[in-house]
Amino acid sequence: MRNDSNKTMGFLARYLLLGALFFSVWGAAPKVSAQEILLEGPLAGQAAVRKMVQYRNLRFSVGPQFGYTLLNEYMHNFMPGVKLEFNVTDWLGVGVVGFYAFNTPTSLTKHIGKSSDIGGSPTVPSDSNWPSYTGAANFKNQVSRLQSIVMAQLALVPFRGKMSIFEKAFVGIDGYLFVGGGVVIFQQRKDCTAVEDEVRAGEYPCGDLGLMQGGARLNDKKTRVKGAPTFGLGFTAYFNDWIGLNLEYRLTPFKWNAGGTDESGQAGAQWVLASDANGDLFWTTEAGGKGNYPDKRIDKEDQTWNANQSIILGVVFNFPTKPRISD
Repeated sequence: MRNDSNKTMGFLARYLLLGALFFSVWGAAPKVSAQEILLEGPLAGQAAVRKMVQYRNLRFSVGPQFGYTLLNEYMHNFMPGVKLEFNVTDWLGVGVVGFYAFNTPTSLTKHIGKSSDIGGSPTVPSDSNWPSYTGAANFKNQVSRLQSIVMAQLALVPFRGKMSIFEKAFVGIDGYLFVGGGVVIFQQRKDCTAVEDEVRAGEYPCGDLGLMQGGARLNDKKTRVKGAPTFGLGFTAYFNDWIGLNLEYRLTPFKWNAGGTDESGQAGAQWVLASDANGDLFWTTEAGGKGNYPDKRIDKEDQTWNANQSIILGVVFNFPTKPRISD
């Protein structure tokens, strides 16, 4: 019994000694953490990316652009143009874009232009819709037309990387935001009043209603220039060291009278069909609340905001032709 007890005590003493030795060695060993690897390892002080191709840094780019406006009411606008840009760094650039617009009627404008009365003749304006509507034969001529856009802008490039095509070809790509401002040039109906004897000093009459009902084209236009902001986002794909393809979504909001119609007032008056003492019918207006609509004038009060959204597709050529490579 005594010998067994001594053996048991001997085994316990050995295990206690080995345990103490193990913990003493483990406690003396240096502890390594992820932070120490970051600060003291072989990558300490190194750049996040090495040998990065800087497609924009200190390069000048120029190229043709082609745009198309979205959600057109009366005229489609096809816009060839050009883009010039200098990139101060790989993430910041300043530039200028310019577009010239070609216009074609929308389906709505064509439909109104083909409208006819019950006798099959083209519809003509009446006292109740003059001067908003100048007749089927004239409507295409009364709507506004975009002519050109010139904008200076600042581009910020927060995203860059590579894109694979079917895991076979790889292209450099960046995403950018831009904001700026400039001028929009467009043609719009001249300011006018519907009735000659209501013409105020210096105003232009819309034309004689009788002549308009006969199909006379009296929709004179005036070229207008307006300041406008521009902003949006885009992507550029670089297929080699100096040629890229860019795609943009752009907004250029401004106010104009797209349809050349009488839009001012708050429906304070409405047209009604009345009769005189002889029983002859005629159109007149009666008060329907506050405001003054229609006011029988085409002027700046009839202008409304248009976002002028557009999609732009273009090619850019970068100079010098060789991009900078980071360390």
